[in-house]
Amino acid sequence: MSLFLCLPLVLTSASAREAPLPPDRAFALSWQRQGDQVRLNWRMPKGYYLYRAHIEAKDASGRPLSVKTPAGRIKPDPTFGPTEVYYGTARASLRHAGPVRLTYRGCQEDGLCYIPITVVIPALQERPRP
Repeated sequence: MSLFLCLPLVLTSASAREAPLPPDRAFALSWQRQGDQVRLNWRMPKGYYLYRAHIEAKDASGRPLSVKTPAGRIKPDPTFGPTEVYYGTARASLRHAGPVRLTYRGCQEDGLCYIPITVVIPALQERPRP
């Protein structure tokens, strides 16, 4: 096959890769509080994944909070080696009544890896006393 016949195939496959989504669409986060229990849920479109080991939470003073996550799927990662990731959806939970500084990170399959994303989940609102 000549170089001229191969060149359109290379250009087609490179241009077929979609532009990366903005982080809030690539890793759509929702959360719920029930007392001091915080439940976290992510939705990722096809072609995106979230690193299990990069889900971290801290309190307002910067102290780490314990985050519970289910097992993920093992992915051979060129930077981190074999690592656990989530495709499609991910969930986590933690206990803390104050504000939570949540950080997570993910990638586009065969594309770019996003810088860590940090959001603040507000503190549990106390009910006014009668």
